[in-house]
Amino acid sequence: MDEEDTTLPEPLKPHIGKLLIEKKMDNPFMKEMEMIQQQLAGMGTAKDDVLPNSGGEDEDTSTTPQAPTDGAMMEQIEDGDYDDNNDISRPHLSNHNNHRVSVLEDHNTLSTSSKSKSSTVSFRLEEDHVHDDNNNTSTDVEEDDPFILPEHKKNGRRGLADNRPRRRRRKNHRVSVLDHYTLSTSSSTVRFRSAHVHVYDFKGSQLIMEERLPIQGERSSLSLMHLGVGNGEQSNISTKVTVKQVVNSSPGLHFLRGLYSVIAFFNGAFMFIIAVALLLFLISDLANQARIIVYGTGGNNRDIVFPFVGTILSIPVFLHGLTQLMTLVTSFVADVFSGSPLLLSLFGGGLVLTNWIKFIFYVGIPTLTFVGLLFSGSQDFHSITLVTTFWSASCLFACFSVSVIFLQVSSCLYLVEELYEREGMTTMERLKLTILNAEESCLSGKVHRNYIYDSNIYDLKRLDSTSMTARSTRRLQEGGNDKAMYLYSTHGQWYIKFTQLLPRGLFTTLELPMRCWTQEEIDFSTPIYTNRSWSLESVFCRIKNESHISVVSGQSAVTPKQSFSSLVCYFFGVIFNILLVTGLMVFAQFRSTTIAAVACVLIVYWFWQGRKEYMMLKRINKIHQRLQSEGEDNEDYDSALFQKWETFSITKPALAFAWISFIVKIIIFAVIPFSYFCYSRNVFGAMTYLVLSLLYIVRHYFDIGPIVEALGSYGTLGMDPGTSLAHSGLLGASTRREFQKKSRLYHITRMNNNASRKIWTKLLNFFAILFGVVAMAAISSGPGQEEGATPYTTFPSSNNTFFYDVPQEQEEFSPLCHADFFNRYHSNTTTTSSLTSPVKYLADYVFLTYITYIRIDSVQPFLDTWFGEGEAFLDEDVITIFREAHPDLPSAASFQLVHFSDNSAVVCIRGSKSYFDFLVDARLWYAASLFQLVQSAMPFGFSFDALVDFCVSRLSDIEASSMKQVSYYVETTAFVDYLLKSGIYTSVTITGHSLGGGLALITGAQTKLRPS
Repeated sequence: MDEEDTTLPEPLKPHIGKLLIEKKMDNPFMKEMEMIQQQLAGMGTAKDDVLPNSGGEDEDTSTTPQAPTDGAMMEQIEDGDYDDNNDISRPHLSNHNNHRVSVLEDHNTLSTSSKSKSSTVSFRLEEDHVHDDNNNTSTDVEEDDPFILPEHKKNGRRGLADNRPRRRRRKNHRVSVLDHYTLSTSSSTVRFRSAHVHVYDFKGSQLIMEERLPIQGERSSLSLMHLGVGNGEQSNISTKVTVKQVVNSSPGLHFLRGLYSVIAFFNGAFMFIIAVALLLFLISDLANQARIIVYGTGGNNRDIVFPFVGTILSIPVFLHGLTQLMTLVTSFVADVFSGSPLLLSLFGGGLVLTNWIKFIFYVGIPTLTFVGLLFSGSQDFHSITLVTTFWSASCLFACFSVSVIFLQVSSCLYLVEELYEREGMTTMERLKLTILNAEESCLSGKVHRNYIYDSNIYDLKRLDSTSMTARSTRRLQEGGNDKAMYLYSTHGQWYIKFTQLLPRGLFTTLELPMRCWTQEEIDFSTPIYTNRSWSLESVFCRIKNESHISVVSGQSAVTPKQSFSSLVCYFFGVIFNILLVTGLMVFAQFRSTTIAAVACVLIVYWFWQGRKEYMMLKRINKIHQRLQSEGEDNEDYDSALFQKWETFSITKPALAFAWISFIVKIIIFAVIPFSYFCYSRNVFGAMTYLVLSLLYIVRHYFDIGPIVEALGSYGTLGMDPGTSLAHSGLLGASTRREFQKKSRLYHITRMNNNASRKIWTKLLNFFAILFGVVAMAAISSGPGQEEGATPYTTFPSSNNTFFYDVPQEQEEFSPLCHADFFNRYHSNTTTTSSLTSPVKYLADYVFLTYITYIRIDSVQPFLDTWFGEGEAFLDEDVITIFREAHPDLPSAASFQLVHFSDNSAVVCIRGSKSYFDFLVDARLWYAASLFQLVQSAMPFGFSFDALVDFCVSRLSDIEASSMKQVSYYVETTAFVDYLLKSGIYTSVTITGHSLGGGLALITGAQTKLRPS
């Protein structure tokens, strides 16, 4: 051996590492390593040499076997026809002598509980390690390849008794760790302490997988004899893979991210309140227009029909667009709280530039603003800094949203070419095919069926294929086969029957049902429930119709007590929901018959759902018993049952009908409403509708879901031209560019289909239905004001001896009880109230607000009883003259005018009583109320008072133009101005209760009067 050749042979590089051999002969360890190198060089081992295996047979490596197709693999699995020479070359395997990676160790840094370990489950003809506070068992990583065929199985056809794939012991096997695109960021591989270390960053911590080759015998010795090299002996060397968690954050980082999240949360709250405001404005305007059309009050019916139709047609787009907007806001807030992994991957300027952009918007601009205000001596530095931070975060959210939409559209246009297998397509052709695919996916008749698979025989890409075979069709028709147990169907049966009744020119029934892959099937992002991950909270709050994997045998199996507790918790949730709905109806004082009817409907519905749950558990128990009887349970591997939903397309729309449907939707839901907003000169409404329409179109016609469902994967996105997709895309990305593009698209796709979107959809639909019910009730109540109620208040008779002694001592008398309290303590302030008015106490104003709720013919007797005869008078003529002089003003407000003997007057405004009153009340106060609710729910919420005031002010500016059309204060303000200009009364005061109190405040502020 040449003395300068210090390179380790290739077979030992991954296990010994790139050690730096220094010329220090006085170090015993270095001397020993020098000796090892000399012995290896003397053997003349080349990196392509093949060492004999444990069985004494040489493996033929002269030719590379071809990988069979998915169909061929399926036939081999089904028929048991395995060719011992037909082996699939496994990717990234280097040659090592009988190397067995057998132990995956859980480090104690993974959890605070000593029992929190990983669980090994035999699933999909492979083994999955689940790190979710579960139990740990050792596993052979040689069987971690989901694409290796079971050709080395001795008993031929795979059955339930064969719980693990058996294959020949491979020589020179090395494990490769591939990053799946479901990760937020790719891993980093380093050499540390003679080991391969894979580092995964996640939410302020790092998950570290350390692969180490331990040496048998003395630790200080690294001789070749211990490795079984050179003497013909072969050792079964195990690679230890240790998984541990390391904290990679600081208190300052948590503080900054917490501050970012709070500002982003305020952005989300602002967007949500705007969304509710838009719905409220639309429906209240709709109620006002419908009242004019039905009762003919105020305006020409022909002039109001077009706005009425335009408003109705705009509601679906508003709902879908606002849902998409809130989904983007939620994803933005969650991404900020997690360290912005998605935000950092959106921009194409590189990681450094993106980090600088994020740092400038979140830290740079607010910090410079704060420091500049301190130097300028501004006393309002706190408020201005908060507002600046809010605008900065809003700009970053706008960039985030635009980038997400752009990447979603560009990815659709890229993958649609691969879906239709056409090269050189123009952008217009891609747009047409993308819209056509989305419309066909929306109109197709699909059935969703629930199956349970045994994890040992289930494999996604082999049990089914994109084009249905006769076996899959038979399973769809008969409800199951030997590989799956059918539970029940849901969604789509009635629609399929409807489409089959239509003419063939509109819909066609497929000869063989087409399999549609769901996002969970493609990504295999299915949760696994073990006895460690099980909890009553997860059972109680589980997502309906969610696919999941339940471990039923082995050390990590869900115990019978846990299964029974799950069933009890389910029925407890049913009872809780029924009692909650019933309690709310009782609190709202519904009729007993209505409450009983609703309770019966809920009981019948939940009984039907409970029966399905019971039947599912019963069938699962049968499968479990069969597994136990066939010897499926063992100590090393845990068997699982996979409950999944499969989607089949039964009918398909014709090409012409799909295009007609698209054109009609655009005209009805885009062109007509937008024309109405432009016709009414509502600039803000037109611009808002245009933005929401674009969000609606992107969500429904450029959704990546239908394309990925048809492809079965994310295709060749991010791969070099001419590169084929290996193993149907189930393995991780082979290059960093492919990982970045697919991971980014995966998280964008999940954003459009995650739980937050469902929550926002239900919440906004709830508000729309609530406002719609109130609006319908307001329309049906009639055009005029509701008549007051018959008074039920009685006063003491004149000969009654009851009286109240006024305290004589001044300190025991509350000055606030006097109506002229304002004059006593603000003598330098001008007021329009009369000092000689009979209204002397606050109780008098309370009484005046009360008379607005009673019948008009009972008001004057009450005034005479309270103030005395000849002191107070109800003046109806002035109100009538005013409304005749101002026919253009809405007359929905209810108020009374009372004048007194000293020629003073009080305007009394009624509170909320009619359904129109409730709509106006909501429009006046909901924004401030919701912001106060958000502020009170946050720690140190009082420090954000300036930001709350700013958001409410901006929202008021947005609402100002439309608020005047339905708000009562317009009429009350005009009436008070009329009284002041007429000079009829010497002083005018305003008072009101509930909604009337708010209107009194607004009217007093606009007319510079003092409300009471």
